Amino acid sequence: MMNASKSKYALMLAAGALSMALGGCGGSDGEDGAKGSDGTAGGSPAMTLESLNFAFYDTTVQDGVASLRFQVTNQNDEAVVGLQKLRFYALQLLPQGATGAGNASQWQYIVDETCDLTSTCPGTLVDKKNGVYTYTFAADFNDEAATRTAFNPELAQRFMIRAYNTPLPDGTAVPTANSIVDYTISGNEPGYSRKVVATESCNKCHGDVSTSHHRGAYKDVNMCASCHTPGRVSEGNQFSALIHAKHFKMEDGKLSPVYVSDALDTCSSCHNDQGEATPDWGNWSKVPTAQSCGSCHSNIDFAKGQGHSQQPDNANCVACHNSEWTEQIHTSGIQDRKAVIAQRGMAATMVANTDNTVTLTVTLLDANGNALDANAELGKIKRLEAITNVGPNFPVMGYNPNPATGEAHKDADLVKDSALQAGVTVADGKLVYTIPALPFGSDDADTAFTLVGLEMCSSGNALVNCTADGDTTSMKSQLAFATKSGQAASQRHIDSVNATACQNCHGDTLQLHKGYHTGFVLSEQMGREVNGKLTVGLDACVTCHTPDGTYASGAKKGALEMKLHVLHNQVGVITECTQCHTNLNLDAFKHKGALATSAGKYTTPITAVCTSCHVMGSEGFHSQATLESYGAIIDGDYVPANQAAQTESCFYCHKPTAADHTVVNM
Repeated sequence: MMNASKSKYALMLAAGALSMALGGCGGSDGEDGAKGSDGTAGGSPAMTLESLNFAFYDTTVQDGVASLRFQVTNQNDEAVVGLQKLRFYALQLLPQGATGAGNASQWQYIVDETCDLTSTCPGTLVDKKNGVYTYTFAADFNDEAATRTAFNPELAQRFMIRAYNTPLPDGTAVPTANSIVDYTISGNEPGYSRKVVATESCNKCHGDVSTSHHRGAYKDVNMCASCHTPGRVSEGNQFSALIHAKHFKMEDGKLSPVYVSDALDTCSSCHNDQGEATPDWGNWSKVPTAQSCGSCHSNIDFAKGQGHSQQPDNANCVACHNSEWTEQIHTSGIQDRKAVIAQRGMAATMVANTDNTVTLTVTLLDANGNALDANAELGKIKRLEAITNVGPNFPVMGYNPNPATGEAHKDADLVKDSALQAGVTVADGKLVYTIPALPFGSDDADTAFTLVGLEMCSSGNALVNCTADGDTTSMKSQLAFATKSGQAASQRHIDSVNATACQNCHGDTLQLHKGYHTGFVLSEQMGREVNGKLTVGLDACVTCHTPDGTYASGAKKGALEMKLHVLHNQVGVITECTQCHTNLNLDAFKHKGALATSAGKYTTPITAVCTSCHVMGSEGFHSQATLESYGAIIDGDYVPANQAAQTESCFYCHKPTAADHTVVNM
């Protein structure tokens, strides 16, 4: 008979009323592998494995012997036969309150076993040769010496499987895959769970969160939460503590995202209702504990009473921190910011003068787009900034002086600390400023463009008159153009990457560069029509992020085309081009010249952009000698690299797309 030991936990569990929903196999003309049979997956075994799908039939622990039966199919629902290496995990879940009043639910790690048919397998793996497998654990779950924690049949149970990328005996490549099944010994649906965050929420920013962790072995955040448990990992590496510490930090007593992201200003960015995938998504506000709260608010020691009244346990947390209050406190900041940003806008125009100066006129707008008198608004303006460059597709003024023109981009404050700056006037309620002479030229260099940033003083959700130590909010930015010739302005392409892609991770009120600059919020004010749709691009960013880089060293990550790749790869969030790119506009390279790739050195643009992700000479990418044979100049002087910019022949063979940037056209 099964292990039927009773404990205090039995009194705390809610009995499940639904029969356990274990997925059936769907092979054509095949049986469903119902309980007690091996099932069949009709047709020939799978010959290609792009993905693995698991269906569980029997999961049981009988007299301490744990076993499971499951079927594996490929992307076409064909049976997968001959898997060589699998890892099996067993866990159980303590329900909320089981370890003490106010305590959260907690996974207990029982055991894991790796079965490698090419070497050793502690348990017994049987391949039924029709896609169905069985595995029986070697560990006796009733033997506490054989497990990490004492098995309790009254608790909700979990089996997990990791399929390794060990090829099949015939050499067929196998993708890494994971699967999870939750069950009870009684056979009922578990009446409680701990599914707090969905993998989809992680992948919203990370693309495929697995690629940057454990060599891509785990693709389900529930596997992460199941392994990073008390007793299995060290203090601080338990999942709630680890994941919060990776995304948040304390600075000057305030909590802020580790990465620049407004989206992380609210807990609901990760903790949100995604149906069956997150039945416990509301735990972040409903189950406050010293462990979960302290993992973000790391400046508090609840046990010692530092930064908070002393709390020896979690029994009284919810008495003060009820769900509604907790949710309001953790979301009010970003809601207030959105409310402030919505209250003001800008319109800007530029006119080129005969002496190559440009007159910039900025009109402040209310929430309905009506013009405001700048004189009446000055008291609320912390700073209004205008940054100007020439040549939207390939700016001719550097962040530092450009090697060819000797010119740097022009950055001027029109208003600072509520006061008009030198050279700025107010005419008909509009701010007017003359930008010093610009190095206009032909073609793209006939166009000057200015990014206008506005920072206003705020308190809560209201705009207020500025004080020395008051809060400020970065407002919607504006982008204006002017041409020396009077012809239509040249504009940088925005059909490859646009602000929507940034907002997926960073939020729609991202205050870029607040502090050193006014802070820039990309909004519809900067948008223009692309294929019949209003599109907000990143074209304003090149006013500063020029081909010459943004640091005195001319660091490789300076130019916009490269900087975004480098920075996002450094934090491990980019796995697919399509996370940011709607397409790859290869024609954009026709307008580019040399890009700074190291201190004082420049590289032809296609090679510079490609090597901002790829390492020369690494597997699957060309060596430096090969790239140079196709016309590239790598870390050379500016003039020859710029002259060779349009002679690179990379696109003779390569025709990359956002969906597959490895496409070769032979």
